[in-house]
Amino acid sequence: MVAARGRMGQTRLNLKNIGALIADRDPFARGLVAQMLRGFGVTHILIADNGAGAKELLTNNIPDIIFMEGALPDMDTAELITWIRRNPNKALRFQPIIVLSGYTQLKMISQARDAGAHLVVRKPISPQALFDRLAWVAAFDRAFIETPQYSGPDRRFHAIDPPDGEFKRATDEPQSDAKQA
Repeated sequence: MVAARGRMGQTRLNLKNIGALIADRDPFARGLVAQMLRGFGVTHILIADNGAGAKELLTNNIPDIIFMEGALPDMDTAELITWIRRNPNKALRFQPIIVLSGYTQLKMISQARDAGAHLVVRKPISPQALFDRLAWVAAFDRAFIETPQYSGPDRRFHAIDPPDGEFKRATDEPQSDAKQA
């Protein structure tokens, strides 16, 4: 996905050759998101109604973006995200994952984020909101972190100074002379 600004500052995406996976228990929600994606130009859409179906599809296919429900019927969404992020197929591991949920409780958001989701978006989602999230994922290439405890996009969105203004790691920016005096 490549994001570009069109006339009047509107974001434009060329999604013609993009593949997507939608994993959601609700047939209406799956159809709605699929129809929005088709409207944006996405041509190849895989659909699963649970986590096992998504795993099966992901074993033989590598979509460019993955949408999944925040509460899959047969497994925790975090479990599926972790399976993707720890998958031996490196091409699959780094694909963007957007979690769609009508239940945006802090626990679910934290679990999805901690498992390696790019974004958690509240349902119902409008076409404009879905497009904006796609544009955001396309425009901001976040570094990937792989540790024994976490594999996924860097969760830091902003480069901000420490609260006390003093950097403590050797890799941090050097302190200015004004701060040291």
